[in-house]
Amino acid sequence: MHFIDFEYDKERLSDYGMVICNFNGNKGVETMPSGADISYNQIKPSGTDRFHLYSSTYESAYTTTFQICKNPCGNKSDGSMYLTTDEVSAIQRWLCRKNSYHTFKIDQNGYENIFWKSTFSSKQVMTDGHIIGLELTMYTDYPYAYSEIRPIAFNCKANETFTIYDISDEEGHIFPSVWIQFPDGGTPGSLGNSETFTFELSNSLDKKTTKIKNCSANETIKIDGEHLIISSSGTSHPSLASDFNYFFPKIINSYENRKNEFTANADCKIVFKYNPIRKIGL
Repeated sequence: MHFIDFEYDKERLSDYGMVICNFNGNKGVETMPSGADISYNQIKPSGTDRFHLYSSTYESAYTTTFQICKNPCGNKSDGSMYLTTDEVSAIQRWLCRKNSYHTFKIDQNGYENIFWKSTFSSKQVMTDGHIIGLELTMYTDYPYAYSEIRPIAFNCKANETFTIYDISDEEGHIFPSVWIQFPDGGTPGSLGNSETFTFELSNSLDKKTTKIKNCSANETIKIDGEHLIISSSGTSHPSLASDFNYFFPKIINSYENRKNEFTANADCKIVFKYNPIRKIGL
């Protein structure tokens, strides 16, 4: 661990006059989790020495522990490296949240676009009755980290294909957030002149199709992939729940194939937003 500053919920450790430190003074090689701590279940059939892999799982979310202390280069008031109770209270109020995760990012080359959703527990580090620092344990919501990428936008023509390459380190799928806007003036694309139509969005790597009935021109549909919620600006959708087939779009990858080829059956502007998975640790 080489970083000395981090950002948590839009505030920085340096805002509190603190830095990452190591009170134990250990140097050299260290081993730490990196988002790939997978437990494998194996079984050996009778009469053979070969063990078969029949399942695997992440047993726990990513967690790590590190220490913080006052920045010796920035402490110009009384020169003391001790923490007051008010300073400890302010730091723990910032970091130790009981009911929600917040974005955690570190200042280190190569980690500019990597983040975790996390919260912390804290212990005081004491010497001679004085508080010299805090030991923080970070708890996250998943076994791995995420990357920040810009939203991916397409101006789609009916039945034409557009492509998204999933850059996640983890095989499987992610539910992206999707914003769909149909053009103003008439039914979009090749769907005729009816006042409403059924919108369909398919992915070549999946066997299901997202379907939304009673869509209309100049309507905006929003799909929240994190919370699996759909909403619409259209007056033709007083009961969107009954018009949606509840197949939320996925961005998918296997080890051999990251190419997601999407096709929409109507002209629209469509924007995807997702956070690729990164198997990396602090």
